[in-house]
Amino acid sequence: MKTKTLITAIFILTSINLFAQGPGGRGGRGNGNQQRGEKPSASKILEMLDVNNDKVIDKDEASNDRRGKISEDFAEIDTNEDGVIDLDELEASLESMDKPREISAEKVLKEVDDNEDGLLNELEVAAKDRRELINNFKIIDTDEDGQLNLEELKTFYSSMKKEKR
Repeated sequence: MKTKTLITAIFILTSINLFAQGPGGRGGRGNGNQQRGEKPSASKILEMLDVNNDKVIDKDEASNDRRGKISEDFAEIDTNEDGVIDLDELEASLESMDKPREISAEKVLKEVDDNEDGLLNELEVAAKDRRELINNFKIIDTDEDGQLNLEELKTFYSSMKKEKR
């Protein structure tokens, strides 16, 4: 009787182990094309999010990104500002994730300047929740006029870049 119990226990443990590994011994996850923890390729992301199959990701499609990263960074990824993300832009974005991000003073000014006067005041900066500007506003405002101009922003972001090195 002990032998039969031992064989049953071994069978159960083996079955549990095989089940946990899933089909093909891959742990029961994924389709085998991507290792766990590995980033999907740009073409795979495009394939998953491009529901209308027009070979680009629009803002609505980007909102379906489970992590929300593409939707959140849509303006930065859409470098030609045509309102959609194509494969080249997506690939460039994924490649740049490994590199330190260079912040464009011009782009920040365009995004934050609500009244389009070419200057940023503290209210505009706070409304867009730009922490790096909020925390350093008085330092950045070298001419002490209560507003940040393009040159002040360029100087600030260039000094941030040097500090990161």
